[in-house]
Amino acid sequence: MVLGIFLMSCETNQDSKGEKIPPASAFLKGEDPQRVIQYVSAIIEDKPSSTLYYIRSKAYFTQRKYLLASEDIQRALQIESGDLDFLYLSAQIHFHLEEYTEALKDAKSLEEAGFSAPGLWILLAEIYAQTAQTKMANYYLAKSLKVGLSPTDRAYVYTLRNLSIGDTLSWMKLVRDSSSIYLSETPLARLYFQHQGDRVPMLIYQAQLLSARKKFPHDPHLLRFWARFLAKIRQVPRAEKVYASVLASFPSNDNLFAEIGDFYFKNRDYYKAIAFLDKVSSDSPYASQAMFIKSISWLYLGERLKSLALLDSALQIYPSDMRFRSLKYRLINRNLDSTRAQTDSLSTESSEN
Repeated sequence: MVLGIFLMSCETNQDSKGEKIPPASAFLKGEDPQRVIQYVSAIIEDKPSSTLYYIRSKAYFTQRKYLLASEDIQRALQIESGDLDFLYLSAQIHFHLEEYTEALKDAKSLEEAGFSAPGLWILLAEIYAQTAQTKMANYYLAKSLKVGLSPTDRAYVYTLRNLSIGDTLSWMKLVRDSSSIYLSETPLARLYFQHQGDRVPMLIYQAQLLSARKKFPHDPHLLRFWARFLAKIRQVPRAEKVYASVLASFPSNDNLFAEIGDFYFKNRDYYKAIAFLDKVSSDSPYASQAMFIKSISWLYLGERLKSLALLDSALQIYPSDMRFRSLKYRLINRNLDSTRAQTDSLSTESSEN
């Protein structure tokens, strides 16, 4: 109600440049995020406020333009840092940008402030699940199930719970039973496309993913799954272009750097593989895997000394990781040349979102 009064007080039909602005009544229907953005943007030029930045951020979030949504919600928080609705939206945006540390900080601040909503418990479960903290994820999943949830949210929570405890059969059955109803919805669709790529016939998976992308063309996660699918069917140049677009939405994502580095490694473009793996921060959970693939990449490029130097560094950092010790042993005892290395049995596993 307060939001509606605020918007009606700002209503206008023409901005200072002479362009027509959609009336607030059209905005309040909430049917078209682009019209919301057009309306609010015109007002912000003359009357910037935390509420307007919040409204526009929500519209961008609905469109899944997460970077733009992030910019606006941070502007809102700079003006009014204590608003819980602003903080909740900020936590959601951080999660979708895979900025899990920031998302958890915002979500825990909300919890400590007494903000109580099923969506917050689900969000906390998602964050903990993505950071492999299964016990905490299950705690918040159980908490969310104690309150009334929509059918979509309930299906999603049960899916998360089955995944967290490794119950793959129940997870597959639940997704199969509910995907036809909820496949286009967030966040079940993200889990579906993330995990079902190897379980669904390729033509069906492709059709489903393209349909979802048509509905949500700005969703960076769907775009990332499309890049993976293209790589899987050996459409390497197309996959490379799509990955470049995905990077625009995740400019500092260690998981994505590791994934693209692995993509180039598997396609024997070792210099590009190393370039992306170098971007993975040293405190990232993907750091050891990145160092291992870089070690092999330098070897395949004929740079045996660089490979050995990297292995020595890795052994200092990860003394219990036997991959590095095993590879160093092989290098010391077998002088692999670049031709032999191409067919060597060393292998890596790809990163997953």
